[in-house]
Amino acid sequence: MVVREVEVVRVRVAGFWRRLLAGAVDFLVLAPVFALLGLVLAALFGGRVPRLRELGVDWAVELLLGRNPLALVGFGLCALVGLSYFTLFHATRGQTLGNQVLGLRVITRNGERPKLWRALGRTAAGFGSALLCSLGLIWIAFDREKRGLHDWLAGTWVVRS
Repeated sequence: MVVREVEVVRVRVAGFWRRLLAGAVDFLVLAPVFALLGLVLAALFGGRVPRLRELGVDWAVELLLGRNPLALVGFGLCALVGLSYFTLFHATRGQTLGNQVLGLRVITRNGERPKLWRALGRTAAGFGSALLCSLGLIWIAFDREKRGLHDWLAGTWVVRS
């Protein structure tokens, strides 16, 4: 009979508010990139650039529901940039810039950063959670382990580093 010694590492999971702040920092990082992407697309293909006072959620919903091809391409490119940002940062460093600022890290059951495919699945599930009225993200506030739907699906935890 072979007996292995197992090292137990204790971690402290990150709560809802700390994770929300990290997400806000990531949004502040990505928002200028999205704005620049939209301006470049509008300039290249003759789209109308909205005035600052016109910007808001209702403007974005109107663009999507209006089925403007240029707007759909723009939103698709922004989604691709966001997907790449979260996937690559989680796969290479285990944390995004927002996570780093707030001292958070994404880990798997083994305490390692997620590999590329797991990070991609986690990010895709996170986008899906956000689209479902953010219920998969709000879940973090009420879950005993402070894991969102995307964490459960990908087998990850967000811990304090």
